[in-house]
Amino acid sequence: MTNQSTLHRVKFSDVVLGQRFFDPISAEYFVKQSDTMAAMVTGIGDGTVPDEFEPDDVVGIDR
Repeated sequence: MTNQSTLHRVKFSDVVLGQRFFDPISAEYFVKQSDTMAAMVTGIGDGTVPDEFEPDDVVGIDR
């Protein structure tokens, strides 16, 4: 049985404000808050502490 990924690779700049995405560097999910900031919503993140992203960072969005 194969495990098929449902993540689609995109640049951070292509993520819509409020959209949840996966960061492969931290291996956690974030929600985009602005053009350069997002908050972690899994792991130790509770969605309140923003983290900086570059527009060309590659992230994953669920399909």
